[in-house]
This record gives sequence, C-alpha cells and structure tokens, in this order.
Amino acid sequence: MKRVLFRRIFISYLVIAPVLLIVLELYLSSVIKNNYILTLRENLLTQARLIADGIPLSLEGNLDDLCRKYKEKTGARITIIDSLGRVAGDSDESSEKMENHMGRPEIKEASLNSAGSSIRFSSTLQKDFFYLAAALDSNAEKGFLRLSVPLHDLDKAISDVRKQIALASITALFIAILMGLFQTKKITKSIEEIAKFSREIRSGNFKARLFLREKGEIGELAGNINDMAHELKTMLERSREEKHRMEEILRNMSDGLMLIENNGNILLCNAAAKKFFGIESDAEGRPLIETLRNAELAVIIKKALAAEETVSQEIEVMYPMEFSLLATAVPFYYPPERKNASSIVLSLHDITRLKQLEAVRKDFIANVSHEIKTPITAIKGFTDTLLEGAIDDKENASRFLQTIKNHSERLNSLVSDLLTLSSIELGDVRIEKQNVDINNLTDTVLITLMDKAKSKGLFLKKSFPPEISEIYADKNRLMQILLNLVDNGIKFTESGSVTIGIEKANEHVILFVEDTGAGIPKRHLSRLGERFYRVDRSRSRELGGTGLGLAIVKHLVKAHGWEMNIESAEGKGTKVRISLS
Repeated sequence: MKRVLFRRIFISYLVIAPVLLIVLELYLSSVIKNNYILTLRENLLTQARLIADGIPLSLEGNLDDLCRKYKEKTGARITIIDSLGRVAGDSDESSEKMENHMGRPEIKEASLNSAGSSIRFSSTLQKDFFYLAAALDSNAEKGFLRLSVPLHDLDKAISDVRKQIALASITALFIAILMGLFQTKKITKSIEEIAKFSREIRSGNFKARLFLREKGEIGELAGNINDMAHELKTMLERSREEKHRMEEILRNMSDGLMLIENNGNILLCNAAAKKFFGIESDAEGRPLIETLRNAELAVIIKKALAAEETVSQEIEVMYPMEFSLLATAVPFYYPPERKNASSIVLSLHDITRLKQLEAVRKDFIANVSHEIKTPITAIKGFTDTLLEGAIDDKENASRFLQTIKNHSERLNSLVSDLLTLSSIELGDVRIEKQNVDINNLTDTVLITLMDKAKSKGLFLKKSFPPEISEIYADKNRLMQILLNLVDNGIKFTESGSVTIGIEKANEHVILFVEDTGAGIPKRHLSRLGERFYRVDRSRSRELGGTGLGLAIVKHLVKAHGWEMNIESAEGKGTKVRISLS
C-alpha cells in the first residue's frame, strides 16, 4: 500500500511540476516582454520628439551625418523619411541606396496616428528589431523620424527568467516529494488501522472501536467510522422494520396483490385481494386453487409460468360481490440469475367503475342514434312523399310540412341540449357567482312558462321565507336550472301546481321545485339525471322531451358546488331539492 501511494504521489508531482514550469515560463515571459516593449516605446517616442526639434524644416540633401550624430547620443538607429517615403537620412546605411519606406508598418501607422511601432526580424543582422516612427509635424506632411533598437536585451532577460523558474520548480518539486513521503507514511499507517477495523466490522464484531492519533480529515474519518459501527446494528434493525412496513403497505393497498410460488402456494395475500374473493381466513401457505376457487386465475398464472412473461386478462368475480378485475401475472425471479421463475406476482386492479362507464357510453351512443334516427326518418319520409307528388295536395302538403317542421325543431332541440351538456362537462361554461335577487329571477321563470301551465290548467307558485331574498349564484345558469325543472314539472303534471321555494334544514338553505304530478317509481330515482333516461319514454317523447334537461340541471348544480336530491313517490308528486350550503 505504501509503495502504491508513493508511486501515485511521485508521478503526480512529476506531471504537475513540468506543467507548472511551462505555464509560469509562458506567462512571465509574456509579461516581461510586454512591459519591456511598452517602456522601450515610451522612451524612444520621447527621444524622437527631442530629435525632431533639431531636424531642418526642409529635408533636402543628405542627412546621414545628422542621423549618425543623434545615434551617438541615443544608441538607436536613426532614419529620416520624407512624406513620400524616400529616405532622407540614416545613421547605419547610405540613404541614397535605401528603398522607399512608405510601406513599412510603423510608417503607415504613424501617418494615421502621428506615431507607430512594429517588431520585425532583420535578415541582415539576424535579430529582432523594435521600430518606432513619429510624424515630424501634426499632419505628417513634413515626413517621419524613425528610431530602431535590437531586442537582444529582451531575449536575455527572458532567458534569465526561464532559468530562475526552472531552478525554483526543481527545488519545489524536491521539497514536495520529501513532504509527500512523510505524509504517505502517516496516511498509510492510518489506512492500515482502518482496514483492520473494517475487517472486524465485516466479521460481525460491532463492539470494536477505532482509535487514531491523526487529526483533521483522517481523524474525522476515524470518528465517522466509529459512529458508523455504533449505528450499523441500529440500521440493520431499522431495515427489518422497513421490510415489515413495506409488507404492511402491500397488504393494505387498494389494488389486490398476491405472491404465489411456482408450486401454487400463496406467499402473500393483501386485504384487497381477500375482499375481492371473500377470503376470511389467513391465505398464506395455502394452495391458490383451494383458497380462491377461481379457474380463470389459475389459467393466467399457468400461462405466466409457462411463457415466462407478463400475462394480463380481465376476469369477472360474482361472489361475494360483483367485481370486474384486471388480473396481471408477472414472473418473479429470485435470485436474479435464476433461469426459471421462482414465483408469480399477481396484481388485481378493480375496473368495475370503468366497465360501468363503458356501459353508460354505449347506452349513450345507442340512445343518441335512436333519438336522431326517428326525426330524420320522419323528415326523409314526408319529404319523399312531397317530392313524389303530394306537394300538389294543398291540404296534405301543409300537414306534411308542419310534421317536418316539428321533427326539425325536435332535432334542433336535441342537438342544442347535447352541445350545452358537452360545454358544461368540458368546463367551457364558466360559473360567475354574484348575489342574485331570487324573487325577481323566479318571477321571470314563472312568467316565461305561465302560458304553458295555463294550457294545462296548472298553477305556478313561489314560496320564499322573508329573511332570504338573495342567492349567491350564476344568474343565467340558475335561471336555466329553474326553467328546466319547472318545465319538467309542467310536462308531467296533469292537475294541481308547480312550486318554486326555499326552505331551511339543519342550517342548510334548500332551493326546491315541487309538483303535484304522478310521481316517479322508486326504482328509477337512482338513474335520474343520466342522458336520455326517461321514466315513461313514449309519453316523454310525445311531450317533446329529449331526456337531457335533467342531465343539464345535474351538471350545472355540480358546477356551482351544490348538491341535488330528488324525492318522489308514485301518485304523490316529485320534489327536486338543491342544497345551496
């Protein structure tokens, strides 16, 4: 272990040191070079401005001697260039032999900014030179003064820095290795003690303790390991408790769950499964076929074991109650590497409500088809009769057209009610509650239906306690509710009255609509409010009902957050009670 740690630390430092050396060298070299060039530029620019004062206004003639004079004072190569780029004087070369300098980078820059600089390699002297050019006047019409110096001092400075960095890095590497060896020895000893302690824990000796003299992270690690050993036994006990809790959750979940061995014995059976099959005693350890006596389940489990894949199937349970269940058998492998299933996990999901909804949907489709088919057939039949010549028979033609109109109105009413009901169910109808004057609203409803009631000799009444004058509701939807209920009361009442009223029951405010009609048999009460459901289908159709009015009322009441209850008995009338609080 010690050798492994040593190799790792040694190799790490061998990698880190060169990388650090290269990074430092590149960074410091760049900083030194930039600082040197910046300082050099400022110095040369100052010298150029001083020299410019001594240059004649006219650059005619040879100015080489003047350039050599200033070179002796500054040490820099001096070059004077006119505004066209011709060299008028140079301290190192004959100006007459020199080419035009207008294309030099420093001259171009100086022509724009009054001063310019560049670094170029001299192929003649095999050195890098720094060039600084300054305009002799503000607009460079007079010409330029250029100073250049070699950068050998910069190269020497950078070389010295590199040597110092290398020496410092080697020294740091040597010290780091010594410190690493010392720390490795201490860490190795601590790790060996921790390894010895872990072997004790693995053997089951939870009373063992770890004592280290180390402080810091290793000392903290030792303390944490001691705490771990102290709590490990508690954690194991907690794990057993969690296992027991999970078993209880499985036993008490709403879906039925059973674990069945491949030999058919039940290992686990929760309360929901017992409820579905009416199992009163403990089912664990007993054969499935004797406990449930359900041949369909036995077939599902047999298929899952044979195919070694999930099998799902709907089953019907008739005793002790009627249930529709979705049974899913999943093979369970333990241990995981086992080739054949050791047991079957059987889940039982109650889909009774879904089946009922599916039946309602089918009834709805059948009812809609039936309700639409009758008026469409009548319209088509009378239309064909008219087209075949009956249109010339004025007496019968008028009667046929009236019949077509009646069936069209019935069809339109049916579609309108369906659209209204659909909008309510989809939430497109918003309930905007406000304080509604119940007396005024009721008067509007009664006036609207007064002629229809008079035609049957019925009385429309209202009965409100004086202390209640307002209801918190959506005004338009409340009127729609009352219009439907009162209209129904008029349709199915031959004599007497229809009353809208409010009563109090146990601090609850009840809005009711009561009639003195023939009443409704008790067996029909639970289905009132279903789409197209009619107690007397033939009479309801004769009266123009669609079977959707009470369904609309039911959904609007629910949208308000209210509750509706229907009380009725044959020969004693019907009372629809809506609890508003």
